[in-house]
Amino acid sequence: MLIKFNSPYLSKKELASYLKVSESFIKNKLYSKEFELGIHYFKIGEAKILFDRLEIDKWLQGKGASDGKPLRQKQQTLSKYISQRSKDY
Repeated sequence: MLIKFNSPYLSKKELASYLKVSESFIKNKLYSKEFELGIHYFKIGEAKILFDRLEIDKWLQGKGASDGKPLRQKQQTLSKYISQRSKDY
């Protein structure tokens, strides 16, 4: 299935493909309210949901930081610590 991601809005199926996850993963994020109505997604009528790709990208980038530090910064800090410790031995 070929899906073009040039639209700023994605269906559940398109979002699952875009993130390379299952549709049930997307549904779980909806039910747990990790995806917020009006920010990450919008409802059209009773059943149709469209996701804002740019907001989902922001959400995804934030997933690498559990304490406010980007994952890359944590990895660099850990690498420096390991290098220093190996010099001590």
